Amino acid sequence: MMNIEFSNGQLAPQLQAQLSAGFESHSQQQLAPAYEQQRLNWTVQDEHGNLVAALTAELLWQWLYIDELWVADSYRGGGMGRQLMQQAELYAVSEKLSGLWLWTQSWQAPEFYQRLGFEEFTRFDNFPAGHSRIGLRKYIKV
Repeated sequence: MMNIEFSNGQLAPQLQAQLSAGFESHSQQQLAPAYEQQRLNWTVQDEHGNLVAALTAELLWQWLYIDELWVADSYRGGGMGRQLMQQAELYAVSEKLSGLWLWTQSWQAPEFYQRLGFEEFTRFDNFPAGHSRIGLRKYIKV
C-alpha cells in the first residue's frame, strides 16, 4: 500500500532529482520544446560600488520574465526604473522574443508598468487579503 506523506521545506535531493526526471520524461514524450532558462541582470551602481538599482529576469522559451525591479529610495522618481525596463525590452527586441511578462502586487507599481505599455492578463484578488497579485505582459511588435 502506498502512502501520501506530507513534509515542509525542500524535497530531499534524491526525490527532487526523480521529480525533475519525471517532468523531463513527460515533456519529451509530448514533444514539448526543451525547457531552457537563462538568468539575466541589469544593475546600476553608484561611484562607491553600491547597488542603487537592479532588474533581474529569466529568459524562458521566447519570453522574458521580469523577476525583480528595484530602485533605492533615494533614486526613485528619476526614471531609473523606466530605463532598466527599456534596456530589458531592447534586449527582448534584439533577441526577437515574443514579449515580456511579470508579476506585481497592488501595493507595488502596476500603473508604472501599464504606462510602459504592459497590459494586465490576470489578477488574483485577496492575494494576500485586501490586496491583489497582478500578471502583466507586453508583446514585442515585429
